[in-house]
Amino acid sequence: MKEEIRKKKKEGWIEAMFSIEVLAIKEEVVRDSLSKHTDELGKVLGVFVYEKTFSDSTLVKNPLKGVEEAYSQIANIRFFVKDVMTLVSLAITYGPSSIEIFSPNEKNISMSDLQNMMNLISGVIHQFAAAGMGGIVIAPSKSREQK
Repeated sequence: MKEEIRKKKKEGWIEAMFSIEVLAIKEEVVRDSLSKHTDELGKVLGVFVYEKTFSDSTLVKNPLKGVEEAYSQIANIRFFVKDVMTLVSLAITYGPSSIEIFSPNEKNISMSDLQNMMNLISGVIHQFAAAGMGGIVIAPSKSREQK
């Protein structure tokens, strides 16, 4: 494991950590779903997971409107990812509550990669809008209304 970590650092892979929280009404659903979710992250091409830690599940009172109590659990997953595009894709797909990037201190990306990332993010926003779950609201400015 230590040799693989050294290799990834030398090759310039991005070292990061996702903290992912799950909330469910049943405690076993929290544990099972979070375990499965983090296992799937480790199967992504260009990702090397080297550490996973799980908090104990905790009972939360009134976590959401209409929910009297539920269970919460947090996983911290430390991993290496080959490139910035894959990291952005992971963030969108796995929905971490927080992201910490450890190394490298700098990373150059091509305009093509940047364009692909921006299109990925834009596509997700449009999927939310199409599903009726939000999107970008564009309202006319007062100066436009007055003309």
